[in-house]
Amino acid sequence: MVVDKQYTANRLAVVIRDEFNTIAWMTSALVFFALLLSYGRIELALITFIPMAISWVWILGIMGLFGIPFNIVNIILSTFIFGLGDDYSIFTMDGLLQEYKTGSQHLPSFKSSIFFSAITTILGLGVLIFAEHPSLKSIALIAVIGILCVVITSQVLIPFLFNFLITNRVNKNKRPPWTLWSWSKSMFSFVYFAFGALVLTVIGTILIRLNPFNKEKGKKIYHWLLSKCTWSVLHVMGNTKKVTINEHKEDFKKPAVIISNHQSFLDILMSTSMHPNVVLLTNQWVYNSPVFGQVVKMADYYPVAEGAEEGIDHLRDRAAHGYSIVVYPEGTRSQDNHIKRFHKGAFYLAQELNLDIIPAIIHGTAYCMSKGDFLLKDGSMTMKILPRIKAGDTSWGEGYAARTKSISKYFKAEYGKLAAAIETPAYYREQLIYQYIYKGPVLEWYMRIKTRMERNYEDFHRMLPERGDIMDIGCGYGFMSYMLHFLAPERNILGVDYDEEKIAVAQHCYIRNGQVQFRAADITQSDLPEKDAFVLLDVLHYLQPEQQASLVRRCMDKLRPGGVIIIRDGDADLKQKHRGTKLTELFSTKLLGFNKTAAHPLSFFSSATLRQTVESHGGTVERIDQTKFTSNVVFIIRNA
Repeated sequence: MVVDKQYTANRLAVVIRDEFNTIAWMTSALVFFALLLSYGRIELALITFIPMAISWVWILGIMGLFGIPFNIVNIILSTFIFGLGDDYSIFTMDGLLQEYKTGSQHLPSFKSSIFFSAITTILGLGVLIFAEHPSLKSIALIAVIGILCVVITSQVLIPFLFNFLITNRVNKNKRPPWTLWSWSKSMFSFVYFAFGALVLTVIGTILIRLNPFNKEKGKKIYHWLLSKCTWSVLHVMGNTKKVTINEHKEDFKKPAVIISNHQSFLDILMSTSMHPNVVLLTNQWVYNSPVFGQVVKMADYYPVAEGAEEGIDHLRDRAAHGYSIVVYPEGTRSQDNHIKRFHKGAFYLAQELNLDIIPAIIHGTAYCMSKGDFLLKDGSMTMKILPRIKAGDTSWGEGYAARTKSISKYFKAEYGKLAAAIETPAYYREQLIYQYIYKGPVLEWYMRIKTRMERNYEDFHRMLPERGDIMDIGCGYGFMSYMLHFLAPERNILGVDYDEEKIAVAQHCYIRNGQVQFRAADITQSDLPEKDAFVLLDVLHYLQPEQQASLVRRCMDKLRPGGVIIIRDGDADLKQKHRGTKLTELFSTKLLGFNKTAAHPLSFFSSATLRQTVESHGGTVERIDQTKFTSNVVFIIRNA
């Protein structure tokens, strides 16, 4: 046993194989952790790692298929192949991320490099196929099989997963990219909803279809269960906030025609959870849905493919039994939160059935689950129930055609008031965050921290006009420019920054449209266009004193009548607090490298100097000091 060479060799092979399995698991865990730490998001780590794991399964399967055994040599070689697979996957992912972040086309050159690396490796090791020794031949086979597998997975699977989950949604559909958390929430909610529909189908079959006694009482019980079920589906979505505003204490005891705007599939859940005694007018795909179609039919919902006129008798019967009729006058879901033209069907029904009309405004569902999208996003869903409009009230017009126009105008005005109260900067925060996901962990967390410290730019939104042309000088990555656009879509915003990389990132956000533009330029050398407002946040101290004064005067010259210039910068007169400002700038320019500086040092002005510059040029200055730990003060400048 001590001197037998065959026993020793066999035992050594067994030990190495067992150790190889252990080390393979440990190495895989370390590689995944390294990917997670590098990319900062578990989704990117999984997209990169899963194809590597699949390539290893392919290698083992092909070896088993052709009867290629593991020996000491090819076990060692397989670790080399696994390392190459890591490299190829990381290079491919880096190319995809650079393209997603700034639009730069680095991926083709990365693919070419991977291809040539694979070719040279296969040629270098593949010649061993001509060796006579079996172990050397197995090295060649393992090398060829392994390299081909890792190349295919890195070049095919990684781009496929990345494009499917991220790029295609953003570029083609202008929708937020998937995240693991959002996918989990969406899947859980959908499974819960499907399970509830299945249970309701079984209960409805017993209470309604197989009930030989009082079917109408069975329907009442079924509607109560349906209302509670849809309520639970809405509230199991823990990432959304549900609000009902019923200031006039509507109890729905008297049947009516309930009209609502239609933005999302979630509107149906909002309407049915509102009160048990409601029936909906639905379209054909809802009525024939394989998931909840039977529930809809047993609840006596009515399909209106050809209009509501054909269902008058059916709906009159439902109203006689105490049910209100929910109608979406737009006819279909809108693509955004704008209310489309109201059709006359709902108002015709109200006239023919002599029913009151209850307007019920729905807000927020368009964002939480957009039309044609499965992604459930964080947000708030609000239903506001307006006062009843009596059937005989002629102040809304004579006849259903006139009432359609007047009530539609009233409904849209009330929706505008509700939207204005809800759509604060905090409401748009998640939409802004989605623009910078998958663009690097440092940038993403910098964006989250920066916008939270700025209170989502709420103060600057109030200071600036809600329509007109605004120039954001020193816009950086475009955080404030996009938030100002979210809050007032009639603003035309031009962001300018010295850093070309920041402008490339800002320009490559999927929400950007013709009203938000970015340009890389040296503001001290560029001509300024006429604007209704100029914003310079933490910009002037990067310029020298003469450049600061020149820029302020140039902005004043290009300011339209009634316009405003917003400047925020460190006030050197606040000597104690100014130390904190200098410290933050040290971190942003030297340590973190977020902001580029020219060869000259930073130069902070005093409020007295700025006031003298503005007043000598015929303007006025208002100083707002809300500082706590830094000397950053806001100056509002207007022409006299």
